[in-house]
Amino acid sequence: MAVGDESDFSQAILDEARQEADEIVDLARREAERILGGAREELEKIYIAESPQTKKQQAATRYNQIIAAAELEARRNELLARERGIQKVQEQVLARLLDLRTDTRYPEILQMLIEQGLRELEGDSFEVIVASQDRDLVTDSMLSQIREDTGKAVALAKENADQSREADQSREGMVGAIIQRTDQRVMCDNSFQAVIQREQHDIRLLIATELFGEAEYE
Repeated sequence: MAVGDESDFSQAILDEARQEADEIVDLARREAERILGGAREELEKIYIAESPQTKKQQAATRYNQIIAAAELEARRNELLARERGIQKVQEQVLARLLDLRTDTRYPEILQMLIEQGLRELEGDSFEVIVASQDRDLVTDSMLSQIREDTGKAVALAKENADQSREADQSREGMVGAIIQRTDQRVMCDNSFQAVIQREQHDIRLLIATELFGEAEYE
């Protein structure tokens, strides 16, 4: 989504998250060790109580049960900790993207999102819906360049046209653009919020791989 240095942008987010992720996993592992330590103590008590030859097999069976249950609980706790880490990074990604509105590159990003949406839609005449605070960024010069780049007629949607519909599509806090054909039959929501939602699965896999070196999350 970034225009020239999305790699640096992504890396900055991941670098910030890695240290916290390591702490989360370390905490989960310490909890796992505590659980296993408790299991060993219980085993020792059982073995002392049932050490006669006739009870050894029972003690061994109980040992396996305790260890299996402890390892399962430890693994569950670690996965929950990792899930919290992934969710926090996702929240950081969205927050960083929303902050791009104040970046000097934002008009260029906005133009890119509009052109991308136009190329995905069939038709010749379109309108662009943006948040009210972004309307001044969609200049006549930008629209002219977009028409030249895509070969499609495009205009900024009238602010007062169909208030109930526009209020929903230009919801407060939206960053990015919604592109729709003038007959309103097809549209492409290229707001950052919608893009994150569409790509959520791939984003989760990327975060899991980058933070934990594995992609086991669906």
